[in-house]
Amino acid sequence: MRIWGSKLLLAAATAIVLTGTAMTTGVALAQETLNIRLGARDIGSLDPALTKTGDDETVALQVFNSLVAPPRGTLDLALENLQPQLAERWEISEDRTEWTFYLRPGVKWHKGYGEVSAEDVKFSYERQMDPALGGVHGASFKDIASIEVIDPLTVKFKLHSPNAFFHGQALTPGFGRFIVPKKAVEELGDQFGFAPVGSGPFEFAEYRPQDRVVLKAFDDYFLGRPPMDELHLRYIPDNNAGTIAFIAGELDTTGGDRTPEWVASIEAAVPDAQIITLQPGSLQFLHFNMNVEPLDDVRVRQAIAYAIDQSVWSEVFGVLSGPLPSIVPATFFGALQPEDTPEDLRYEYNPERAKELLAEAGYPDGFSMDVIISERDDYLTNMLMVQDMLRQVGINLNLQVQDHASYHANIRENKGTIVELSTAIAPSAPAVINEFLSEAAAVGKPSALRNFSHYGEVGGNVDDLVTQAVAETDTEKQMELLREAQLQILRDMPVYPLQTAPLLSVMQGDIDLGYEPVGGFGQHEFATARRVSE
Repeated sequence: MRIWGSKLLLAAATAIVLTGTAMTTGVALAQETLNIRLGARDIGSLDPALTKTGDDETVALQVFNSLVAPPRGTLDLALENLQPQLAERWEISEDRTEWTFYLRPGVKWHKGYGEVSAEDVKFSYERQMDPALGGVHGASFKDIASIEVIDPLTVKFKLHSPNAFFHGQALTPGFGRFIVPKKAVEELGDQFGFAPVGSGPFEFAEYRPQDRVVLKAFDDYFLGRPPMDELHLRYIPDNNAGTIAFIAGELDTTGGDRTPEWVASIEAAVPDAQIITLQPGSLQFLHFNMNVEPLDDVRVRQAIAYAIDQSVWSEVFGVLSGPLPSIVPATFFGALQPEDTPEDLRYEYNPERAKELLAEAGYPDGFSMDVIISERDDYLTNMLMVQDMLRQVGINLNLQVQDHASYHANIRENKGTIVELSTAIAPSAPAVINEFLSEAAAVGKPSALRNFSHYGEVGGNVDDLVTQAVAETDTEKQMELLREAQLQILRDMPVYPLQTAPLLSVMQGDIDLGYEPVGGFGQHEFATARRVSE
């Protein structure tokens, strides 16, 4: 039973406990606090160069800034619609090989680390390009030939070759693109990942392991102090616990089960709750580690594709499921369209064909394989569905369920066989292919991103096709190169595309984000969030 009379009283009580607010007038000064659920058990790293999960990125988004950004609440990467962040303006050479950024003067780092400079920008990128860091985003910056500091507030990127996608690939928020203070990183070392210093609207205040990260409003934020005094980003891995806490009013926002039933239950329990779905959502794949038998045989990979009935996902998830006939969603720039896909590469459900391919590969009775999987609901539900379908053709998956952070750590150490991933990414074909299927992105390499199949090293390679497409100034030729790359990926089947899943969250009805969230990487910005009266 709730014993407080309002969220305001709860916020005030929290402020007294956490900060020791003095009651000089007999009344505690209430702190405006936003309670945000994170689905992980704990931090992986809050160093933008080392973030591995969407939950880490959620925290980083409040603490750091990038050079430029899409319009808030969108994934609009049209060059003409880019918005300034740390850079107040920019110039791009006609051949797209030189990108020069002019920084805002006077932008302050948290904790008294001075002002953001061009040297910090250079350091942020070169650090990630250094294999010694062991970062996870380095392949995103492989096109950078050099970074030159022109003056304290001007920095120039020189690329190896023309790249019309550079802004979406390496400059906008998330996945390593945030700028960090050189001095703080060098002073704090490994601790920077647990006590980050940025220039964003909120500064790090406290970390309680497996409980929460506390961020406080940064008074000197260059776009104005946030309305919220504190953000409490709370680690609650269990969806049921998160749902109960949201219904009780203990959380202001949470994710939940990506099912129509869960949405209906929230609407019934909290009638004024805001249901937020972000498009295009997360892409959900099965990556086949082609260094592991029998996944090294393309016939086995194709058999698995024929054994999976994609229509079941739309039946189970309803409006929370979207088609993914190729690794690149049809709505992304440069995507292969379903009507352009040959019939033999559509892998329509055909368990008999799956059995034939297994027999041709030497597995007439099927096979068994150990597979690790995250306990997170979207991961585990998908894999349980796959497990049941593959059992029908003789493939037995022995699932080993792990907490989400451990799962991500293990698959990045190449410990996965059939690796499931659910993720959001910049909406272009080159971004998707480079992130998941370029040779440079293969796990185990210093430049690794999320190529868990090792495609490019084994089983095929489309790197040259994508490189040519990125540099091509003729749009028709560019699209043809990207289509051919995606057709080759379907032939080689290093990754099976399951579905797209709109990123779902709910927010209490008295929270106004200050913008309309329609697309994104699965995180909300809280710089302009405020609590409004009924």
